[in-house]
Parts: sequence; C-alpha cells; structure tokens
Amino acid sequence: MAQEHSLQTILSIARTGATSRAWAAFIAAGYDQSGDMRALTLKGRLLKDRARLAAGAERQALFAQSAEAYEIAAAIHNDSYPLINAAAMALFAGDKARTQAIASRVLELIDGGVDRGETPYWGQATRAEALLLLDRREDAEASFARAIQLAPEAWEDHAATLRQFALLTAQHGGDVRWLDRFRPPPVLHFSGMMGIASDDRDSNSAIFNAIEAIAPGFGVGALAAGSDIIAAEALAARGAELHVVLPSDPADFRRSSVEPFGQDWATRFDALLSGAHNLVICGTGDVTSEASVALADYHAMGLAAELAGQLETRAVALRVEPVDRGERQDPWSLSGRDIQRVAIATSAPVRALPLPQDQLRFDIIVDDSTVRTVTQLADAVAALADGRDAIAAIDCRLDGAPRVAAFLAHGQPGMVAASRDAALALLACGAVQRIEPIGEMASAVGPVELCLVVLNRAQS
Repeated sequence: MAQEHSLQTILSIARTGATSRAWAAFIAAGYDQSGDMRALTLKGRLLKDRARLAAGAERQALFAQSAEAYEIAAAIHNDSYPLINAAAMALFAGDKARTQAIASRVLELIDGGVDRGETPYWGQATRAEALLLLDRREDAEASFARAIQLAPEAWEDHAATLRQFALLTAQHGGDVRWLDRFRPPPVLHFSGMMGIASDDRDSNSAIFNAIEAIAPGFGVGALAAGSDIIAAEALAARGAELHVVLPSDPADFRRSSVEPFGQDWATRFDALLSGAHNLVICGTGDVTSEASVALADYHAMGLAAELAGQLETRAVALRVEPVDRGERQDPWSLSGRDIQRVAIATSAPVRALPLPQDQLRFDIIVDDSTVRTVTQLADAVAALADGRDAIAAIDCRLDGAPRVAAFLAHGQPGMVAASRDAALALLACGAVQRIEPIGEMASAVGPVELCLVVLNRAQS
C-alpha cells in the first residue's frame, strides 16, 4: 500500500508540471529498477515528460526509452493505455514501422472488445490515436468526436488528448488546425469599470452580448460593483465556471468596493460568491489596498492564461472601459493574447471607499548581487532578461522585508525561482514559457508557494 501511495504521489507531482522533481522522486524511491506494471507505466510517462524538455539526440533517446518502458508494461497485462503510449513514443523516437505495428495491435484490442479503455471516453480517444498513428486522419477525427460526445465536459481529459494529437500531427508535418473544433471553450479574464448604475440595461446588454460572442466556458476576475459583477453574471448565465480572485478578505472587499454603490450590487455580489467555482484571496491582510488590487489583477490574468494552457484552449480578456477614457494598456496587452473591448457610458458616480495608496513591489536578485526592488512589472521583466543566463529569483510583495534572496538557492541556469504570485504576473504579460511548482517555503508572513519559471526569450 505504501508503494502504491508513493507512485500516486509521484504521478501527482508530474501532473503539476514539476518534471524534474517527479523524476528525482521516482529514482530516489528505486522505481526505475522495478518490474511492476504501474511503475513501468509511470516510468514511461516521466521519460516522455523529460524528452519533451530535451533536444537533439537526447530527446530522441529519451523517447525511445519511454517507448520501451511502456511496451514492457503492456506485455505484463494486455492493456491499451501503455501500448498506445509505446506506439506514440516510438514515432517521436523516429521508428515509424514500430509505431504502426504497435498501433495496429491497439486497434485490434479495442475493436475486438478485449480492452474498452479505462472509461468510455478513453476507449474512443485511444482508438482515435491509433488511427492517427496509422495515418487514417479522417477516421481518427470521427472517433475523437465520438469520444467527446461520451464525456462532453471532461475538459482535462480532452486537453490531454488534444496535446498528444497536436504533437503527433506536427511529427507527421501536418496542420494541427483540424483539432480546433474539439478545443474546450475559451477562458475569459474580465475587468472593467465601476461607474454603472445597477439598473443600466444598455450596459448590461452590451457586456452580456460581448461575452456571448466570446462564448467562454471559464471566467476569472474580481467582483467589484459594476462591470465585474455584470460579467460574472453573464458567465453564470452560460453555465461557465467562475473563478473569483479578490485582493482581500471578501467582507472587506464587499465593504470597500461593492456596498458603497448600493444594496442591489451587494446582494448580487453575495449570490455570485456563493456560486463561484473557487475563490483566491491575494492580499496578506484584511484591508483592500491599491497594492493588493494590483496583485489580484496580475494573479487573475496569470491564472486565466495558466488555465487556458492546461485546457489547451484560448485565453481572452474582456475590458469594459468608459467611452470617454480610451483604451487602457495592461500586462495582457503585452502578451499578444486576444482582447475584446466594450466602451460604456458612465451611468453612476464612483463611490468606492478610498484605498491605501501603497504600491506592489517586485524584488529581483541575480546570482548573489544586491536585491533590486521595482514597482513596475516591465522593469522586473527587463531585470530578469539582463540576467537570463544566471541564477535568478523574483518575488512580489505588499509589505515587509524582501525575502527573495532565500529563493535563490532553488534557482537553476535558465530557470528563475519565483513566488507563485510573481510567476503569474510574468505569465500575465507573456514573459513566461513554463511554470513548474516546486513546493512551499516558510516566511515571516506565512508559507510562500515557490515555482521555477522558464522565461520566454521573445518577450524578455
């Protein structure tokens, strides 16, 4: 039982994207020498993850090792899961003949009723993959469509299949756009203005129509009175998952950013919060401030981009802005992702309580140099770009002493150690290629979730 739990723990680590940490744990536990089917299947998965991060001969060799581990696992028990993975890994290793021989065996297992897959979805998805590996694209497309019909909201399963099929199609030199019709609905980050009367039907319709045109299945943002609440209601009306990100305790945010605009907004806030898919509170204190609002905004944008990446779908921003103010540039604008803008005429005075005028700070350290503190995300990105080949770390904080120097021990060449808040801020503006969670670190204000981030050189 302990061994099973350990394998599951390592798989959980791998699923977060922490490839190097999962492989280290696998080796430390001695599973690389095991003949157990579950250990061999996980070995194939971890070698595959490592191969995708490698290049050249090392990449091909790791794919070949992954194929071998999967095929040995499949021989222990006539199972389509390790077998289809062995076929795909053989393709990435450059052995197409072996790929097609294994894929034919998979098709025989499924069509013969010997193995129908872990779930009806995975049975059809595995069949689609075998057909794709046999160069039967149209048949694969039909089988994938049937798989999605069997589990229409199994978004993470769909995403795993989409990711795999995109890699297989690209390996064949094909056009991956055939997959677009199977992608989950977009993830929406919404933000905007407060000066909207609770009974302003024109503004309500404009925001609802904009969201209907985007057709998101997921939304991320705050719930201030005005366009935030209207956008969240439009998402709820479509049955979309609502992920709420607030800068402080909900009671204080309600008091500062909702109640001053009237009881109707407060009632709507309460209803949305109670029905939200999840709630993230970014601030370290109970009081909403300018700095905590900025932190929550960065966090929400990064979270939307991260979720879209996990689901293999688009991330889109909705910006609701006063018609007389013009377009506001924010980190999302720098990322190259889609932005939809709605211009609204102000219909109510802004009565939000004044917030403490503090600033969010970004702390950066490169090698063992002095900590540099900046208040603009663009300056933080530039500082990291200047030291991109060194050991570096970044944090963002509302108050207290800099803690970033303690992160430096976790940095690696080419990978910056970052708090999750800083990592999501970098992701929001398109400066990050990949985020790999590595655990928590104690600090004076509580535990800090640490990540390793790979900078996007095109942006940084």
